[in-house]
This record gives sequence, C-alpha cells and structure tokens, in this order.
Amino acid sequence: MFTEVLNDSEIYRAQDPHVVSDYVNQYIGSHGITIQDSTVEGASLWHRDFLDVALSRITYGNQVRVQSKDLEDIFHVQIVTRGVCYWRLADRDFKTQAGEILLLNPNDQVDLSYSEDCEKVIIKIPKRIMVSALADKATSIPKEGVKFDHVVCQTGQYQSLIYLLELIFLESESTVSGFSELAPYGNLLAIKLLDCFSNNIELCDDSKVPQCFSIIERYISEHIKDDLSIEDLAILGKVSQRTLYNIFARQKSVTPMHYIKQQKLIHVRKTLRDSSGIARNVTEVALDYGFMHLGRFSSEYKKMFGELPSATLKNRN
Repeated sequence: MFTEVLNDSEIYRAQDPHVVSDYVNQYIGSHGITIQDSTVEGASLWHRDFLDVALSRITYGNQVRVQSKDLEDIFHVQIVTRGVCYWRLADRDFKTQAGEILLLNPNDQVDLSYSEDCEKVIIKIPKRIMVSALADKATSIPKEGVKFDHVVCQTGQYQSLIYLLELIFLESESTVSGFSELAPYGNLLAIKLLDCFSNNIELCDDSKVPQCFSIIERYISEHIKDDLSIEDLAILGKVSQRTLYNIFARQKSVTPMHYIKQQKLIHVRKTLRDSSGIARNVTEVALDYGFMHLGRFSSEYKKMFGELPSATLKNRN
C-alpha cells in the first residue's frame, strides 16, 4: 500500500537529488544532503499537506547521506518501503529496512544514509498536535516535551496504526467531498502513536480521578479562607492544569475557581447564620473569606441564595 501512496501528488520524478532536497527543506524538514557517489538524476518526491499533517514519499535514487541538526517543532514518522536506511542518532546507531518504522522527535539530531534504492514514507506532525492530543489524558507534560524512544518496529506489529495511516493517505487524495476535512486526523494519529510506541508521557488513570478530586476538595475545605490558585491545586493533585479543569467539569460541572467561589459563599452564609453571633457585620465576614469587592460579593451572594447577605445576618436568629 505505502509504495503507491500519493501517486496523484507527484512533485518531482527522476530529478537531481539536490532539487528534491531543496523542496524537502522548505516543506518537510531542515536538512542537508551529501551524494556518496556520482550523482544520478533518480530522485522522486510525492507530497501533500492534509489538515494538520504533511504526507510525503521520497527516494533519492542515489547513495545519499542526510544530516539534520534540529527537526524544530515537528515529529517525523518514517516508514521504509524499499531498500535500507542507516541511522546515527545521539543515543544509538541502527538500520531500518522495508516494512520498518521509526519515530523522530523535535530537536533530534539526525545523521542517516539512504541506500541507492531506498524509499521512505514520511508523516510530519507538528508538536502542537501532540500536545493537544494529550490535553485531556496526560498527568503532566515533561519540561523537555513529548519524547518517543528510538526503537525500530515492524509495521506488521501495529495493524491498527497502519490502517489509520492508509485512511489518512486515501482521504488526502479524495476529492469526493470536503467532509473529511472535519475529522481530527492529526489528533487521532497522535493518540495512536502515543498508544503504540514507548514514550515519556504518563497518562491519567480514570480510576484515580475520584481519589485525586477528594484530596483537592478536602484541601479547599481546609484552606477556604486562603487565596487558592489553579497552579497550587494542580501540583497538589499531581495533574496538569488542563486535567484539573477536566476533573472539576466531570465531578462538579464547574471550573475549579467557580467551585472555590461557591464554597466560599457557602461558608460565608454559615458564618452569617451562626446564632452564636460570631459575625458582627457582613463586611468583616466577606473580607475574611477573600471577597474584596463588596458590591460584586453581594450580587453573587444574592444570585446564589436569593437574598442579600445583610438579610441573612438580620434573620440569623
């Protein structure tokens, strides 16, 4: 299948390798090439941008050395469909041949050599797509970003991934309708890659969400008079801020800050209604719970409880 993809997206055929390299530099990834023997005009390139990803099939038709100092903010999925490719990466050397797949990370320094008959399919995925795919499921994203291990895999090991890639290539060349453009193929591919290949991301365990929320909820209750922040709560729950918002949406159908405000108002009301008379006036109680804008506080209080805080205090007995 992959030896025939993008046939309708031909850019060059039997061209000088340097011409193909110039195009690759502009649209696929920054690199430089060195021809290992006399130059043969046997380089070919098929390329198409499809929504959030870029799809390419490339052969140089020569023994070529390719060097790249930095893939910038992109991931590369590289599948060898013919011939052999020799790799020299920072952590190891190896080779890939027909039917094998390798993932490259942003900022990888690449030094590789194509055999004369080597052909590869390359899928370029922007880093922002990978981060977006993780937004709801990752406990956190490491400072260095998403990193896949440099492991050569057989395409046959990941049939569902191959089916998805085939669908993406087919859809990219389909002109039947524009509905395919509504599908989040980039996110689907990112999720599938994260699921298939070893990486440095720890995903949320949905079974732990109630426990995580209980810890945060108890902390809010115990520190209800404090100036609580999203950052502090995320650190406490050992989750990303995006995940924190999702947890509150799932558990309480509100944002974390809205929940905190609700709890503060509830505690204010309890204090104002306390028959022991510990509340001398509304202003004192409101300021004690962090409400600095008294007019806004009164409006929010009435909206939640149907009466002004002064009425609550007056009727506490």
